[in-house]
Formats: sequence, C-alpha cells, structure tokens
Amino acid sequence: MTTIASSHGPTEVINARRTESLDAPAILDLVSNHTVEQFGHVNVVHLIEKANLAVTLINEENEVLGFAGFLDYPPLPQDVCDSAKWEEWMKDAKYPVIEKCTALNSLFLHYFVAKSDYTIGCATEIVRTVFNAVPDLHFLFLVLRNNVKPEQALGQIFHQIEGKDGERFNLYGCYRHSHVPVLHIRRAVVEDNDDLLPIFLRLNDNLTQTYGDHFLAELIEAQDEDNHALVAEVGGKAIGFISMCSHVNIDLLQKEYELASFHGLRKPHPDDKLKDDSPPTPPPEDPTVTEAAKPEEQPAEEESRAVLEKSSSQETDDAEDGEDPTEEAPSPSSGIENVERQQTPFEDVPTPVQKPPFEPQYFGESNCFSLQLFCIDELYEMRSADFLPQVFKLFPGKEFAVITVPHFVQEFPLLQHFVRVTPKNSMLVSQELYIFHRGGLLHDFVVRPVVTKDTKQITDLVTALSATQDILNDVEIFNSSRRDDDGTEVQAFVAECLGQIVGVAIVRREENIEYIRSHYNIEDFIYFNHHRRDEHGHLHHFSLNPVFQHYTKQFFKEILRQGHKSCLFYPVEKDCEDNSKKHSLITGINYLVPVRARRQIVYPLDELNENAPSERIVDNMPPYALYHINRKLTLEPKVTINARIIVVGASSVGISFLETLSFCPHLRFNNLTLIAKDGLPDKIHSADYSYTTEQLACMSLATWVNVVQGNMVAIDRSHKYVILEGGEKVSYDYLMLCTGQQYQVPKPTKVDIEEGATNHIISPRAIESPYPYEPPVNVMTINKSMDEKQMMKWITGVKEFQGKVVIYGNSLDAYFTLQSLLSCGVPGQNLALIQPPSSHKFSEPDTFQEHGLVKAVMKAIEDAGVEYHIDCVFADWQMSDVAPNKISEVSFTTPTKPVIIECHAFLSFYPKCIDAWTFKSVNDACLVFDGRLVIDTNFCTNDPVIRAAGPLTKYARRYHAEDWSNHDGYNSCEIGFRLAMSVLPLFDPTLESMIEENDPNDPYSKLTPIFSDCKVFHGYLPGNFEYLHVRKPGATQAYESQLANPNHGHEIETGSVKNGNYFRLHINQMNCVETITCVVKAGEGLPIPVWNITQLYNIHERYLNNLLARVEEGLIADLFEFFREPWCMAIFHDRFRDLRQEVRELLSMPPSGGGSLSSLEAEVQQLVKEDLNISSEQKANLREFYQSIGLKKAVENRLLSFLSYNYYHLPMYAKPGMV
Repeated sequence: MTTIASSHGPTEVINARRTESLDAPAILDLVSNHTVEQFGHVNVVHLIEKANLAVTLINEENEVLGFAGFLDYPPLPQDVCDSAKWEEWMKDAKYPVIEKCTALNSLFLHYFVAKSDYTIGCATEIVRTVFNAVPDLHFLFLVLRNNVKPEQALGQIFHQIEGKDGERFNLYGCYRHSHVPVLHIRRAVVEDNDDLLPIFLRLNDNLTQTYGDHFLAELIEAQDEDNHALVAEVGGKAIGFISMCSHVNIDLLQKEYELASFHGLRKPHPDDKLKDDSPPTPPPEDPTVTEAAKPEEQPAEEESRAVLEKSSSQETDDAEDGEDPTEEAPSPSSGIENVERQQTPFEDVPTPVQKPPFEPQYFGESNCFSLQLFCIDELYEMRSADFLPQVFKLFPGKEFAVITVPHFVQEFPLLQHFVRVTPKNSMLVSQELYIFHRGGLLHDFVVRPVVTKDTKQITDLVTALSATQDILNDVEIFNSSRRDDDGTEVQAFVAECLGQIVGVAIVRREENIEYIRSHYNIEDFIYFNHHRRDEHGHLHHFSLNPVFQHYTKQFFKEILRQGHKSCLFYPVEKDCEDNSKKHSLITGINYLVPVRARRQIVYPLDELNENAPSERIVDNMPPYALYHINRKLTLEPKVTINARIIVVGASSVGISFLETLSFCPHLRFNNLTLIAKDGLPDKIHSADYSYTTEQLACMSLATWVNVVQGNMVAIDRSHKYVILEGGEKVSYDYLMLCTGQQYQVPKPTKVDIEEGATNHIISPRAIESPYPYEPPVNVMTINKSMDEKQMMKWITGVKEFQGKVVIYGNSLDAYFTLQSLLSCGVPGQNLALIQPPSSHKFSEPDTFQEHGLVKAVMKAIEDAGVEYHIDCVFADWQMSDVAPNKISEVSFTTPTKPVIIECHAFLSFYPKCIDAWTFKSVNDACLVFDGRLVIDTNFCTNDPVIRAAGPLTKYARRYHAEDWSNHDGYNSCEIGFRLAMSVLPLFDPTLESMIEENDPNDPYSKLTPIFSDCKVFHGYLPGNFEYLHVRKPGATQAYESQLANPNHGHEIETGSVKNGNYFRLHINQMNCVETITCVVKAGEGLPIPVWNITQLYNIHERYLNNLLARVEEGLIADLFEFFREPWCMAIFHDRFRDLRQEVRELLSMPPSGGGSLSSLEAEVQQLVKEDLNISSEQKANLREFYQSIGLKKAVENRLLSFLSYNYYHLPMYAKPGMV
C-alpha cells in the first residue's frame, strides 16, 4: 500500500495486485487517444490472458487507477521480429544493452493505461511493483513505432536506447537500479545493532529473551575466520542481517536427509563409495504387486550431473532408491489385547525379501557452510538474494550454503532460491533443510532448442534416470525430423550454463486439447478461446540440475516463448499403455498446478446420433492426473507450507481433505502425510458413493502426499507425535482424525443354545459389544477394498466348502457382498445371510426405502438358495477339530428358537463402530469422548491442533444439536472439504483469519455447519439389481413415516423392480427433487447413469420440463426414457449449478438504472411475509414486473451464453441463427 499524488494535488492510497479478467471493463474506461496512438487498438482481455505479468492499481474504493501488461517478447510484427528470437533483433539493430540483457532478466511493456490525473504516479508504482515481484528482472523495455513518442509518464521512466539508423521501431529502456536497486552488502559492525534490533523484535523476541538485549552486538563482535556476519545497507542504514558459520554437522545431515545429489555436502575423495557393488536380491517366486507408483531411481552421481526428483513430498530431490522407508507393519487386532497375530486364509502370498537401501559413503572434507541467523526489513525482502554473492566470497573453498528452518516457518523469499531437501524419514525430522550451490549465482542461464552436438551432454545429464532411453529417442526424433511418425510436432530444448547443458525438456503439440478441455477444469486457469489450438503443448520430459532448480519456472517460460506456446500440460498416468510416447517423472512438477477432473455427462449416443458430441469429447481414454502451467503462472509464486499435517485414516473424508489442500493452486504443502494400513486406496469400499476408481486416478494424491502404512495406536499430545503399531513415531503440527467407523466382529453372547435361549434374555449392551480379542482366521470384516479383494480371492478359490459363508449384518455393504459372491460363481446353497435385529444401536434401519424392492431382493435371495434369517443375535462359534484356529459352526439366538449353521467363513458387517485402537488412542490422549470424539463447529477437539470429522465424531452437547450431531448422514466429500476449509485460513494469506469460537460476540460460533450435498448409495443387490439411492443429507425416517407426513410432497414412480426399470422421484413441498431411487437389472439394459441422476437432486421440477404437469397429464411412462431425451443434457452438465447460481444472483439484484426499484427476490419475500400463499393476481404482477425490468431477457442471455460456451458438450441444442 502506498500513496500517489495527482497532477492537481489530491492523493490516493493505492494497492497493486495482479490483474484479473474482470478488470477489463474498468481498464477500457481509462483508454485515451494517447493510449491508442502509442499501443494501437489492443484486446485487453486477450492481453491479460497472455501476459507474463499484468499489474492493476486500485484505490481504497477498489476503483482501477492504472494497468500495465508485460510479456517476455517485444510487441513487434512477425516480419520484423520472431518472439522467440528478439535477442537477434536487438543484435541486428545494434542496441548496446543486448550485452547485458537476457530472457532471464528482461520483460517488455505491451500496454499501459492510467487515470489521467495519476499517470506519472501509476507508472512509477507499477514499475517499482514489477521489479519487486520479479527479483531476477533488471530491464524493462518499451518498443514504439519511430513516429511515436512515449507519453509523459512513460517518458520520465523509459529512456530511448540508441541503435542502428533506419529502424521502424524505437527501443526504450528502464533499469532496476533507478527504482529498486540491488542492495549494498558489507561486513557487519557493532554499530549496526541499533538499526537491526527493531527488525528482529518485529519478527520474534525469543532471541532477546534467551540471550539478552545485546545478543546481536555480541554475535557481530565474535566474528572470526569461521564465523562471519553481513548487513544490507540502504541510505546509510542497516536493513538486513545474515550470519554464517563454517562448522556444519554433516554426519547428522547425511543421516536425516537425502544428500546424494549434493555429494553428501563433502568434497570428492578417492575412497568415496557412490554405487552399490553388491549383487541384486533375486525376486521371490510369487512377488506381490505394489499399487503405488515409485519415483525415479537415481543412484548417486557427480553433483553437477544429478537431477533432483520428487514423489510424495513434491520437492525435487533424488532418493537413493524408490522404496518406502516404512515397512508394512502387521495388522493390529480388532481389540486392544496383546494377542499374537494369526495368518488369515488369504495371507498365503510370500513376502518379497527387501534389500536394504544403499547408502553412499563420502570421506572428503566439508564442502558447505551454514546460514545461522537471517532477517531483513519486509520492504526489501524480495532482494534477500543480494546477500548470496557476498556470502560465498567469505567462503571461497565451499560450494554449498545450508540453512535449516522449523516447519512452522513459511518459505521466505531467500529460501525460494534454495533447494528443499527431502528427509530420509520425514516422520521425525524437526527441521526443513535447504541447500544453495555456488553455481546458482551464475546468471548465464540460457534456454535454446536442441542441436545434434548436444546429444553427448544430454546423455550425461539423464544417464541416472530410468527414462534415459525415452528422452534420447525423443531428442533423436527432434534432430532428425522434428515430428513423430504420425505427424505430431516435437520440440526439444536444453538449458545451458557456461557452455554446459544443465537441463532438457521434450514437448509435443497437444493433440487432445478438446478432450482435456471437456474432461478437466483447465478454464480455472485459462480462457480457452484466447488460446490457439497450436499454442497448447504436451510436456513429456523435463529434467534440470538441482543447482539451478530456482530457475525452473524460467525454463518453463522460455519453453513457452521459444516454442510459441501459451500452455503446457503434463499427465501423470497410473498405467501407460501407449509405450510409443512415454512420460518421465519430471523434476519441476511442484511448480505446475494440478487440474481437477470434471464429471462427464452420460450421453444416450444412440438417441442423439449426429447431435452427439464429437468423438474427441466422448472418447473413453484411461484416466490420468493433469498438471498445467501457462504464461501467467510462470511469474506467479506459490506459498510454500512446511507445517506437518497428518491425516489418520484413508476414509472418504480424509481423501477429500487431502484433495482440497493438494489442489490449492497457489499453495504447496510439502508435508502432507496419510497414515493408513493399506496406504492410498485405488477404490473406496463403501455403499456410500463418494469416489470412483477413475476419480482417484485423476487426483494422483501420491504426487503430493506422503504415505505411512500402519495403524495408529497412541497419540502423544505433549510431544505432538502419533505412535504406530510397530512403535514408529510420526510427528505432527496439525493432526486430522478421519478414521470413521469400521465393521467389527461381534462379541458372542455365550448364552446356552441347548436350553433354547432367545433374544429376550440378552441385554442390549451384550449385543452391541465388539469382540475384544484376535478372532479366528476365517472370521473377517470387510472395511477396505483390499479386504474385499483378498476375501474374494480366497473364497472364489475354494474347491470344496466346509459349511457356508455366513454374512452377518443388515447394511447395504452386506447385501452388496452377497451379490458379489453370487456373481463370482459361489453357489447360493453355500451362502447364508443373517441379519441382526433392526432395533439395535448399530443396525441400519430401513435399508431399502421401497417395499417393492425389498420383496424383489428377498425373492432373489430365496431363488438363489441362500439361507436367510432375521432378528438374529450372535451367540457363539465352535472351533474346528481339524483346522487350527478356525471355526466350523456358528449359532444365533432369535425371538423364537436358536439357529445353528455350519460355517466355512464368517463375514461380519455388524456392529459398525469406532475401532478399539482408535478409541484407546483418543481416550489415552485425554481427548473428550462422549460415545464419539467430541468436536466444535470448527472441527476442533479439546486440543486446538487436533481436528476430526466424519462418523468418528459428534458435536459437543452445548450446541443442543443431537439430531444433527453425527456426520453419518452427510456427504463424506463435503465434510472433508469443510474440514480443509477450516484449516486453510491458518496457512493461506488470501483467506481471512478464522473466527475464534470463544469470542462471545460471535453469533455464529454456536451454530453447527449446514451441509447441503446429497447422500448417494450405489451398488449391486441380490438378483443382479443395480441400485442407486439419492437422498437429502441428515438423519433418515422410516419410509412409512415419510409417506404419512402431510407435507411430504409428491411421489412419482415408473416401471417396476421386477421388470428392472424402477424409477422413483420424491419431490418435496417446495417442488424440488429430494429423493431418487433407481433399480435396473444389470446386464439386461442400459446401466444407471449415476452422474446424470445425482444431478437431479434439489432441482426444481420446472427445470425438468414441467415434470409434475406432465405426470398429471400422463405424458411420462418411463422416467429413464424421459431423462435420456436430449432436452435435459444441459441439466446434467457439471456447470449447470453455476448457471442456476448466476440466475439466482440476477433475481436478487435490483435492476440497473431502476432507481428505487427493488429486486424480484425482495418483491417475492415481501409477499411471502404477508401471506405464504401467493394469489394468482400477485403471480401475474410478478411476471409483469419480471419482464418489465428486463430480467427475462437477462436470464435468456445467460442461458444462451451457457449453451454457446459449453457447446462442445451440448451440441444437441440449437443456437440462435441455426433455424
């Protein structure tokens, strides 16, 4: 924030920010004749979209006062200068400045406009802002026709540079030293204490409290040959300080961090052991397959050749091997007793022998020094790197500067020039390590296209990568033909420093841009229509020496400029089937932004015929995660967060939390960690429809999230770490508990079956208790997709059943598992479905909402020969006399007589409650537990750094929200998103600070959150019925109770379960869709279009082509057919909700130029206050008012714009002028 004066005297307090496209109308209002004369007629929106840096100045009223757009090439016609070769144009024109300016340190002003009275002040402030925002920038250029002179404001800043006579254009220059000069660095003296101490105190007073008020003077006075101190001086005043020491505990750093790329921070020595000479470990006969992708393997190499890579912590460092340092620990028991782990029947796969990771050994002298203390006035913090040249002069024999910072310290500007080193074990390291190499001071960083003679150096650079041959093949293709065999354009670039190649990148033209646009939200980052098709590039390989990692974005910027591209896209594929065009794990992925995948309309292609979207849109490609960078993002820094955020539990809530944080484009979380027994899932095993396999593949959370495989058994709040079952400790700064609830093995009641015991003699507490010990090996619970896979593999491989597979439970998961076993060929006579009493605490009442569906499923179970019993309480099991630790018989009590079943396996889906280890961890940590973990409205427990969400939790009783206290009935993804949004204000500088709950003046602190997303269940029921149920969030009522409610609304049903075409809609009293149930016969017709159907939730029936009126007229015989008609495709579009919101905003805004007229929404609210029922006359008046103020036309225009902009998805709609 600063103040500028107008030519007439008044001043304005202004702020500078990056320009948004919404600023375009205000910018156009500032355009004058001088602007057009200098820059011509410019498409401002296009300029904002393509500019590397666009700056807007606004005053306190948010009024735009000035704007400037900068690009990395001059605004010259193509016949005068190619944007990729402006350096040659400068040389040909004999401009002397070309000897110092490079693509690294130069930008060109393409447009400037300001309010007439403030042009000089705006121009000066914009230039100062640009030099501050881009530390490497030293030159700003302005190019004008030779018959045009710069206006007064620009003429005072940009001065003409003399060149060759006869040029059609003149070059004007502006230099950093005139506006934001490089800081003067000198040795510190004791007298600097008075200037520097206030700066330290503004940042932190810990040093003065620990060492006294004169600690700085004493530190400066203690300088010797090993300890030095420097200050930055402006105007004779010290404004920054840095101290260094040559003594570094290298052995400790080597123990804790991956330093192979930096030669262990030691000088080369003949005895150094850099490679593993031991013979490789032979693979096992039947090795297990790991689902997660491993990072590139990079053995230790000479430091100047190494390339840092990153997998889970998204920093580019090279791990010595791709193995997870945490070995998979044995599974804990379902209880908390110390019982020896027994092998289950499906644990018959041999465990591969793990070879210990190779650790290189270094014997040379220390090659580094440490930065111990640093501070700088915030006005000059962007010039922090000015210290580094002088720092290295004090240590001429050292090549590396190292600095360690606590996790809570945000990455300040100095650290942005350093390389973050990934810890070997991030679970316990208390500091972040950053390294800077002396070579990073070199500014001779040049990017150019590959030439044939580069092949040798490129080979040396990438020789340690597993994709070496792929990179070299692509380089050969570029050198030979510039195109693939199929005609795809190939571009190859190298980064060069002092004649040595330090980076290489391979880019192809993006041929699937229509697919990317339709399947990913790239329009969150670009305006697609402002980018030509050939300006989209597809990044295949990118490797850069870690010494120059801080030039990664500069490398990307030059690739875009020299390749005539505006965007780059990089996919992360789970399984790449196309081996002809492989991708390597790139070193710069943490500088790209992740792009969310879009939900796709399920098109009835047969009905649409020629009106269907193009094949490029509906092509069914394998899912992949997409990353992106464009011109604007190359100069937009990310905020780095090193705080250790630990998520316990790979539930839908936990995955949603991690997704929200990982997909923040302007934030980079280095220490996101998930603790889960089986790591990141590739499938969510639950009837609750939250994430599909494709969605998980499109997220690629493994790129950003560290995974620790294990189970939490304790929480140490005082030392802030989680203890795993194997004794490992995982430190945290913030802990998120998202374990949810799991199916448990029921505790036998041990009643006397022989005496004919019934349910009446059993206490409810005995029924609801989980088994506290390790169960027999053929007693299982299915809580994860891995559990399901192992169970199905074991049971379907049984040749002869020794009894029945007993499924105990009444949840949807129990029914879905029964159908899975039947569909896999398990005979029905070998299966039994036993249901507990529905009145018990952990039962799921009214599993199916419709009586017809219940009858159909029960008949299918009977026809399949499955034994079926209801109201059964688990009494006991009998151990087998033949097989050790296996049961051979189970017994249950009923309201009448006992049930005894010979048992081959027992699958328990009852009770479902909090895992015993989770309860013990929470309880021993003294977190408030009241049946569930107690949280407040901000998801905080009684420990402010421990938060929780999902079925594990309930709201505190002080909110008096018992009916809404549990999260069970709400959308898991929405809960995870809300949890993330409660945490983000702690780290995101763009968000407001959180409202403290204990603020007595805060009226919202006592209100529980309102969740609005629908709850969705999907799966396959016995009888091979595909089942989909969508309902409003919250607690459910029995079906009969809903129908008996006089305000229930309308029920619409078509088809029947028996015929496999059942569709039920419940429309509430507000005429909005509230409940949906669909049942089809799998394999006998079209599958349920799940995404389409869920989009109907909460839609007003008038959006659905006057659904109620059509039903009353008998025009709808089949709702499936009705919703396959072309007219409703727009309703299924993923952005239709945004259109509805825009229309709602139109109706809530007063008409422009309407004087005292109120909005339509206000008119309706006034009528409703008088009488809830609006008369026909009042409705007619509202319609007339709606048309008279132009709202009807405005809504129509929004709808037409929506259809036009999304026409690639919605070609079935006619546009104006087509008919």
